[in-house]
Amino acid sequence: MKKLIFILTFIIIQFSNISNGFANDCSDIKVSANIKFSTSYGKLKYDFTKTTQQITFLAKQQGIAEKGLFASGLATIDVNWEISTSSLGNIMNNSEICVIPTNIDIYIGFTNPIIYISNRLKPHSCKYNLVLRHEQTHQQINKTALDYFIPIFKKEIYEIITNTAPIKVSNSTQINAATNELTQIYSMKISPIIKEFKKELLTEQSKLDNHKNYEYESTICNK
Repeated sequence: MKKLIFILTFIIIQFSNISNGFANDCSDIKVSANIKFSTSYGKLKYDFTKTTQQITFLAKQQGIAEKGLFASGLATIDVNWEISTSSLGNIMNNSEICVIPTNIDIYIGFTNPIIYISNRLKPHSCKYNLVLRHEQTHQQINKTALDYFIPIFKKEIYEIITNTAPIKVSNSTQINAATNELTQIYSMKISPIIKEFKKELLTEQSKLDNHKNYEYESTICNK
């Protein structure tokens, strides 16, 4: 799995002489941005064109070490997340400008889920079906893990954004850079959550890829 980060920043430059209640400083302003969270499982694809050796090479590139019969199959997926931030410039009573996030779009999900099945396996044979089912189970584990983490993502992201103070700038030409800085801060704080998610994915996958299960599944077609 590979993590891709895209930081997309859009600026809404608006000014107000209202000081956000009793706030005297940017750090006093309570952030109440509109947070939109989206996700996707990705569109699953199948590849039946590769040899067992080619699949084994792909597995090594992914840091996956399938053994025995299951080197004939591989399930891969990318973890992808993106952040976009819109902000406004709020002029305080002391003429400072606070760059306040107004809309934040966050995507965390999967892209490019693929199941590889060796072209050396005879279609619809016992071994073919066994490997196919094994790799489909891997992708189902990915889906289940994402479903479990979605409410965790939402809760953590909400806390990160509401607890990150607006940035103070001295003039309107700095709003763009400040909005980028806010986006970078969100990205930095969200990164450990993504890291933990990927760690849990590997833990769940190891429940399928272990010596005991390999031994059991390898006997199925010998019965």
